[in-house]
Amino acid sequence: MLRLDRALPALVAAALLAACGGPAAREVSNSPSESAVSSQAFGLDEVISQSVGKDNIETLAFSPDGKRIAVGAGDGIVANYALAPEAGEEPVVAKLHNGFVSGLAWSPDGKQLLTSAADGSVRQSDAATLQVIRSYNAQPQTHPAVAWSPDGKTIALAMGQDSLQLFDAAQGGPLDSWDVPGMTRALLWLPNGEIAVGDDSGHISFFTRGQTDSSRVYQPAGPHKAVNSFSLAQLGGMLAVGYDDGAVVLVDPTGPKTVRNLFMGRQTGTVSWAPNGKVLAVSSVDFDMKVLDLQGNVLTRVDVGYDVNATGWSPDGKYVAAAADDHTFKIWKVTPQQKPSKLEPTPPSFMGR
Repeated sequence: MLRLDRALPALVAAALLAACGGPAAREVSNSPSESAVSSQAFGLDEVISQSVGKDNIETLAFSPDGKRIAVGAGDGIVANYALAPEAGEEPVVAKLHNGFVSGLAWSPDGKQLLTSAADGSVRQSDAATLQVIRSYNAQPQTHPAVAWSPDGKTIALAMGQDSLQLFDAAQGGPLDSWDVPGMTRALLWLPNGEIAVGDDSGHISFFTRGQTDSSRVYQPAGPHKAVNSFSLAQLGGMLAVGYDDGAVVLVDPTGPKTVRNLFMGRQTGTVSWAPNGKVLAVSSVDFDMKVLDLQGNVLTRVDVGYDVNATGWSPDGKYVAAAADDHTFKIWKVTPQQKPSKLEPTPPSFMGR
């Protein structure tokens, strides 16, 4: 794929041209085995390919209003980019960690960023300046994950070891804590108030404030390696779970129980539902990003040429982004737009591979 070594404002202008009636989105080529499902006119048109520093991009997420994108790199760099920058506006870049950024989450109001890294450092920062507001500690040499409560008042921190802790977002004081069966991995605060955390044995534990133990634990029917990612669909409320062994599994979190084995690839990095919950972006060490439908069929595949670490959708479903080992993040315009029934805060990003 062509690498576009140009300034972000020029790249954003191309995105705006496409969004305002420019050339129609081109459909990404697929192998013959994928042609039947890709005939549904699902297409991706690359509008941004932006380098960030000198290391792999590990995590990324659009801001809740969709106007910015934050990324975390392997060298501890965190950057905040405007997608439609004003004249002279530059990205905000800061070295917040000394290890690769394994977790990144926007506060629901978009005013703060929460990041965690493999050196055990956790930073709560002002999103506009990346000035650190507060620091926390996780387990070094692990993959800590972070998330915000839906109301933005509480921070969840999966410690990288066998524990999950909550902190007051305004004061930083410790609140609830729980034991997790294995070493923590991906983390998600669900709209119903529950907190889901995956571990290195393939389980997902669900916790509710006020209870001392997990309310239930999802155990896959077959053995799987670590939970590298999970994402909750707005449509139907199903969890898509990506495993280190390459499996992507659809899970009913209320059971919890397996609904469907969607896909089997190579060492899945992240899975992320589109905002409408109808298609799923999957990254892996196959040097590509795939988009699957609800049955696990590959709608389209983008050959990036490097390992793809993180994926994320703009909250309005117009764009999907990916972070890669070529030190870039890329954004594609999606055809048709995966518009949700209602706008919700963007989910956290996690990379533990």
